[in-house]
Amino acid sequence: MSLSDKKTMLVRVHDQLAISDRELRVRPQQRQMMGRALSLFEARRVGIVEAPTGTGKSLGYLLPGLITALSEQRKLIVSTATASLQDQLANIDLPWLLQAFEACGYSQISCAMAKGRERHVCPIKLQALTGTNDMFEQDEDRQLESMAIAFDAGKWSGLRDDLVDPVSNTQWARVSNTSASCSGKSCPEVEGCPYYMAQERLKQADVIITNHDYLLTTLARRPQSILGDPEAIYVFDEAHHLNAKLTSAFARKIEFAKLPLELIKGILPFCSAQRAKLESGLQILIGQWSSTEHAVATLLGEEHQFRFPMGTAEPVLKQLCLDLGGALLMLIDALQEGKDAIQSSFKGSRRGGAQDILLQVAQTRIGQALGELRQAHETVTEFAGDETMARWLKRSSEGVMLCACPFDAAVKARQHLWPIVKCALLTSATITSLGAFDPVLRELGLPKDTPCLKLSSPFDMSRVRLVVPKSAVEAGEKLHPRLVKAFVMDKAMRAMEHVGVLVYFTSRRLMMDVFDAIAPDERTSVLLQGQWQPSALLVEHRRRIDAGLRSIIFGLDSMGEGVDLPGAYCTRVVITRLPFPSPDDPVIATHGEHLTEKGLDAFGLLTLPKAGLKLAQVCGRLMRREGDSGDILVLDRRLVSKRYGRRMLKSTQFTEVLS
Repeated sequence: MSLSDKKTMLVRVHDQLAISDRELRVRPQQRQMMGRALSLFEARRVGIVEAPTGTGKSLGYLLPGLITALSEQRKLIVSTATASLQDQLANIDLPWLLQAFEACGYSQISCAMAKGRERHVCPIKLQALTGTNDMFEQDEDRQLESMAIAFDAGKWSGLRDDLVDPVSNTQWARVSNTSASCSGKSCPEVEGCPYYMAQERLKQADVIITNHDYLLTTLARRPQSILGDPEAIYVFDEAHHLNAKLTSAFARKIEFAKLPLELIKGILPFCSAQRAKLESGLQILIGQWSSTEHAVATLLGEEHQFRFPMGTAEPVLKQLCLDLGGALLMLIDALQEGKDAIQSSFKGSRRGGAQDILLQVAQTRIGQALGELRQAHETVTEFAGDETMARWLKRSSEGVMLCACPFDAAVKARQHLWPIVKCALLTSATITSLGAFDPVLRELGLPKDTPCLKLSSPFDMSRVRLVVPKSAVEAGEKLHPRLVKAFVMDKAMRAMEHVGVLVYFTSRRLMMDVFDAIAPDERTSVLLQGQWQPSALLVEHRRRIDAGLRSIIFGLDSMGEGVDLPGAYCTRVVITRLPFPSPDDPVIATHGEHLTEKGLDAFGLLTLPKAGLKLAQVCGRLMRREGDSGDILVLDRRLVSKRYGRRMLKSTQFTEVLS
């Protein structure tokens, strides 16, 4: 099918959508996006489109993506940043679009969702904990029992996201499917395994909806998997998250309080031939683990975090990590022998007996222990290695931990992403920074000639004002916290004409100081992030306003994006401080040191673009629908007093700042 024929088909399907939904608006920005997407997919290139709120970007990439995929018999793989957007695409946007395709004569288009292996239940684990007197778990568990009943009755898919009653992370870890604990095709429950059933659906699907975390991890570890298809059409929605997702996919940590001792001890009776080796290896591991934990605690002292400059760990700690790695490897080898021995005992045996089930459970638990020990081995190996990365120590309420993470996403993208992904559209409402695509191209390791398109806002931006009050001071001045308290009281708490207000803080401490300064009788109108789950907070905010009450949200970083509060739900946004990344962030700090060592401007290349992008995202909380209006107050004079303030302004839809 020629490009011209694809465009004709696009118009036909879009006209059908307009028939089924008379409120569908055809915006020139969406048409531009569809045209660019078709051209990229036709040329099999990677390109970027910034599509501001109101563009209709989901349809802007789904329609041309599906048309190209169907006409050329290629898969369309759409990756999102969040599970909620993934569910929206799979359950709302795609079904609506597929109805239009069917009306145009294109039927039997199959779609599937790809979620992480750990999101699926392991039938063997669930059966062992609920159907037998398992020596590993003696306590009755009503929640697991109800899950097992629902699963056996076909009322639950086995996917964590489909559970009616939420389950804790600790509880879910007992029954989740992991690559280490899975017996694969030799498992007696493989035909009814939710994970393997999902994999079969992916093989048959024309469209796959996944998320950045799962896709990037899969491409890095299993590039030959279903998701690693050089012929596929990829779409990365919310692509401004790709930089952080690429580095976090390779992040490693050891929490020293979580050595799986009891798990390993419970396995010993099933590994009689390896028992002596296991017990000896376990004692050696405990000694090395304790020595390394003590060294980490000593280096931390009373501090919450200790970062190694340039990511270079001290030689003594590196040697301890190497020794710990050797002890881990010794125990891993012994456990693998035990697992292989149990696997051999299954060959030719009768399946289904109580002894077989018990051995299957034992094999699963050995796999679980192997997975945890291998992760620990990877961590200490990379921590003691020569790869350029951030390395730091951290203290939590449970104990100390050792952490390592690469800081240059471009390196990882060139190694694991672009060798496979040859045709892709990267899109987001905010992906440029400081008015240019240069930062994102640099961060993702893309060439300078990558096709990039910045769409204009479909909204009337004259309905929104960006204001820096005349009496505002620069953040960092002693007077700033006091003035923030006064401004919040005057411009948020007592601005009765604004029933819905979002106050954005970059610091929890300042947020709490401002909250504590509010009179108790006025605090009732404030919804404080941290006291509510984010989704529940937004539901309560809308409920209050629908009931004719005022509601003021005090929020931190996560409230700066992905929050949809149209109309009266938000007519004023107060930004207490320009959103520069925390200097305590070990990954950003280490990256900055390496840029400086090369004679580069770390502030201009790293810190400022991140702040500009975040400012654009926070400003984007106000204008959500056509007809919205209001103002954004920035209580940090640096936006107008510093030269870089003007550069940050270019990240937003505004061209001037009022006072």
